Amino acid sequence: MSDARRRIFERIERALERRWPPQLPNDPWRPDEPKDVLALFRQNMTAAGAEVEVFDSLAAAAAWLPDWAAQFASAAVSPLLPDELKPPLPVAAPEEAELGVSRALAGVAATGSVLLSSAEGRRLQLLPPAHLVFVDAAEVVMHLAEALEKHKDELPSALALHSGPSRSADIGQIMVQGVHGPGRLVVAVVKGLNAPAKAKSPARRKKPAAKPAKQGLLNWNAVMALEGRQLTTKRGEPFTVVKVTENTVRVRVASSGKEYTVRRSSLEKAAGLVASGTPVGGPAAYRKLVANEAPAYGWSLLHALDII
Repeated sequence: MSDARRRIFERIERALERRWPPQLPNDPWRPDEPKDVLALFRQNMTAAGAEVEVFDSLAAAAAWLPDWAAQFASAAVSPLLPDELKPPLPVAAPEEAELGVSRALAGVAATGSVLLSSAEGRRLQLLPPAHLVFVDAAEVVMHLAEALEKHKDELPSALALHSGPSRSADIGQIMVQGVHGPGRLVVAVVKGLNAPAKAKSPARRKKPAAKPAKQGLLNWNAVMALEGRQLTTKRGEPFTVVKVTENTVRVRVASSGKEYTVRRSSLEKAAGLVASGTPVGGPAAYRKLVANEAPAYGWSLLHALDII
């Protein structure tokens, strides 16, 4: 070590000797948070310029939708929405539609934001001049970290936080709405929105194709029978099984039209793990334990066969 460098370190050590050692607080102060998360979400969204509707049931939201949507001539609709929440309007491409209809992964009360998935298409969320977003009341949380923790095993390739309608003051510091996205944002909070998807699970688990797989054998005839069927991923993203060969399964994603291939060997490996007692609880576990090849669709194929 050079003399100059040694002198610098000695000066630092002498300075530190006169300082108290840093300590973290044992019980850091946190502000009191309101107990009514939904009320705060509505308050902050409204303050940001959004319109908020709250419904006690899926049926109530479905009854409200037709009259409300009648003000628009066409709509671009998310594939993640249940049929009950698709407006009775002519379907149009996002760049031509007057209304975009989305389904949020979550609502964030602290910032008044909805968390949107790229799985339904970013054009749908940004191009129509008006945007209607449905979110389950149970998915409205206080902080963004809570929402990300809930969906950590099935995060899409990209996420977007929308806090009110698009607005910008880039030019002349004059606030203008609708410059970089929809000029109108309507958020419909629905209690029990996720219930229909959960209710279908028991019926799917009763399919006869499951019996050979639960014994550790992947019945490839049952896999081939899936050809042409539309399935959904664990987070509700629709896809179609377009082709099954002796060694592969090809699927097409409804929202993007992209196709992915899942190998028979990977599916058989996953079935063997389940038969040996190793849980494969979701796409993240499939990616880690089986293969990093379209894990969301590989896992969903096995789930459709009642293997997982």
